[in-house]
Amino acid sequence: MSVKIPLLFGLIGVLACATASREQPIDPTIDATSIDSPTIEDDAAVVGPDANTCATQPCDILTQCGCGAMACDIDSSDNMGTACRTIFTPGHETNTCANPTRCDKGFVCLGGGGGGTCKKYCGTNADCGAPRGQCVIDINSGGTPLVGIPSVCSSNCDPTNTAAGGCPGGHKCGLFTQTHQAMTFNIADCSAAGSGVQAANCKVGAAGDDTLCAADFLCTTVNAGTNFNCRRICNRTLNTGCGALTCIGFNPANTIGGTEYGVCN
Repeated sequence: MSVKIPLLFGLIGVLACATASREQPIDPTIDATSIDSPTIEDDAAVVGPDANTCATQPCDILTQCGCGAMACDIDSSDNMGTACRTIFTPGHETNTCANPTRCDKGFVCLGGGGGGTCKKYCGTNADCGAPRGQCVIDINSGGTPLVGIPSVCSSNCDPTNTAAGGCPGGHKCGLFTQTHQAMTFNIADCSAAGSGVQAANCKVGAAGDDTLCAADFLCTTVNAGTNFNCRRICNRTLNTGCGALTCIGFNPANTIGGTEYGVCN
């Protein structure tokens, strides 16, 4: 099973050691509520495909073979195997979804409580947006990996410039770690955005809450958790984004798509 986990890296700076505290972004879990209890307009969302010669039966997700104008997706009747489903709105990475029918062919609705986003299925990194997208997010249901279901792409969004695109409205591009095939990957992905900017308090209880920080900012501490503050994400490879402040890096370095990221301090 592969699950995104909060980013917990040390930061290399002249002031102190620091860590970045993140909530999980898009939950790589099929939402049982939205799948097993469709709305009225979705009552006939899952149907049997026609006879075919697809590589995977009864239809194939990566090639979208076997469903004609409909989408081949996870069989929502038991979350095992594949089935054809209706497309009510053709959502892509920049769209939220309350159930699977709100995503286009080749996309799956991930996230609990009806607050998911459409994520693109993939076979390799080449199927994802360059340079940051990676085919490393595995789907599970109730903590159990879905056998035979492809992985999905992490976002190609820019953590230093969410406005450049790649995330749904109201979301921001952040830094996360992802476990895939027993390896850990640094990824960029989308999560809910708050309003806190540079130096804003983001401590809740004894930990940091990144949902309090605005787009392009990360909830961090430079004093081992005594304080948590929003700090702007910066590009350490080009040493840009901080103005008069210093772009301090993570330890180990956080590099995605050839760019090393840090935060302004």
